[in-house]
Amino acid sequence: MEGQLSSLVITKEDIETIDELFSQYLVDSQAKDIILLNKSGELLAKSGAVTRESAIAVSALAAGVFSATNELAKLLGEREFTLTFHQGKETNIHISLVDPLILLAVIFDNKAPIGAIRFWAKKISGSIKPVLEKMAAGPRQEPSQDFRKGLQDEIDNLF
Repeated sequence: MEGQLSSLVITKEDIETIDELFSQYLVDSQAKDIILLNKSGELLAKSGAVTRESAIAVSALAAGVFSATNELAKLLGEREFTLTFHQGKETNIHISLVDPLILLAVIFDNKAPIGAIRFWAKKISGSIKPVLEKMAAGPRQEPSQDFRKGLQDEIDNLF
């Protein structure tokens, strides 16, 4: 699956499966929010009270933090670090590698112990991998001839 996730085909069924998994894990883990993103910072899925706009921003920033952390790992002689954790006064974030191109961000407060969050992040990652594999293997649908013609016409109209 490595290298194949750059062109995920995400179906409504995939989103529903991820939403169901995340909803249950939110309850079980006592996390506030769960965000699935790719290493480019694109939001793939979210669950919890976080708004879509905030989840998009968190995704972009989390990917940047994870990338910077991996550059630090290389400077220290490691191939990569597979997780990063930031602790605030009230809110914390645990960002972990699910797949070579996919990250999981779990946002939680100080009531949930970090050990429990690490456990749940691993459990979520294991549960989500089959869905990601299905998405990576999904059918590559070519645009219809009508769509191509309409798109070409629109491009021609621009110039």
